[in-house]
Amino acid sequence: MATYYFKVGSGEPFTDKTDAGDSAVAAGEAVKADNAPDGVESWRMTYNFSTNSVDVFGDGKDEAGAQADKAAADNAEAAANRTATDERAAADKADA
Repeated sequence: MATYYFKVGSGEPFTDKTDAGDSAVAAGEAVKADNAPDGVESWRMTYNFSTNSVDVFGDGKDEAGAQADKAAADNAEAAANRTATDERAAADKADA
């Protein structure tokens, strides 16, 4: 396991550097996690304040598999946003 620091509130990765991380912890801006997995890119990690542990996007997958999952999730979100925008535009047109 590795040590990683995460932003307070959002749980987003902050740094793996001890000096910067410890300073942020002292300032109340970050939390220290000694249970971050080794060899996982930081974009995949999120600190879970409910369990005081590190969650990993695409857990059990390699980097390429996690990137494919992220791309699919991003595409699904974009499609849902387009649908919602189209529905709002149609509703606005009907109200006009």
